[in-house]
Amino acid sequence: MPQAELNGWRYAYTDEGSGPAVLLLHGLLMDRSMWDAQIDELKDHYRLVAIDAPGHGESAGVALGIDFWQYADMAAAICAELGIDSAYWCGQSMGGFTAIRAAMSLPERVDGLILIDTQAHEEDRDKLAQYEAFLQVALADGVSEDLASILLTLLFSGTYAAKPESETWRKKLMSADIQAEHAIVRAVFDREDIHDRLDEIRCPAVVIHGLEDIAIEPERGEELAGALGAAYVPIEGAGHASPVEEPEAVTAPIREFLNSQNK
Repeated sequence: MPQAELNGWRYAYTDEGSGPAVLLLHGLLMDRSMWDAQIDELKDHYRLVAIDAPGHGESAGVALGIDFWQYADMAAAICAELGIDSAYWCGQSMGGFTAIRAAMSLPERVDGLILIDTQAHEEDRDKLAQYEAFLQVALADGVSEDLASILLTLLFSGTYAAKPESETWRKKLMSADIQAEHAIVRAVFDREDIHDRLDEIRCPAVVIHGLEDIAIEPERGEELAGALGAAYVPIEGAGHASPVEEPEAVTAPIREFLNSQNK
């Protein structure tokens, strides 16, 4: 898979297809392979670029202190290096945090937003103490089998977590380099609430959300869609990682949105 450097940061990416560009940004503890099904289905008509976030997949980590405004700048710079002036930004979870901020700070680079299992609010204070505890354990001892099982229930629906194919993600979680991921984990935990700024966004958008998502409840997705004046697409039987769990159900509204913008 292609690898390159941006200001000393070594990153990995996928670049397939041709046509209007779509930038795919995955969620926390995932990697760019979560978009494999969408890339396969859309690459005949669109150019799909998927990036491994800092410390995730095959990308190197970055120093503590990064936030999602900075990551948006980095993603836009990668697009520029690939000759892409603007793209549709498709983000799941923290990928959505990044895409929303890009639409505010870099509107000329964002043709539209595809926001999946994400929100514009800060991290839920009621959940954060538990997440902080998970982080400290993982930094000290790595991701144990027990912790991986807990994380699977946060990232996926119970139905998917019980399927044999979820073992791929269990193994990835257990082999994760938490030290390398630390800066982005911290960015997720420390991000600010920007919901009141959503009226700054002028580009078209669609919001897709798994109805069994317990990391970011579906109500947050509905609220986000309402604030953006965007269509809201609920995905039955999917949790927080709906593009992996229900790929066809997620790809369909992505395709419909892109086609509607490129008639």
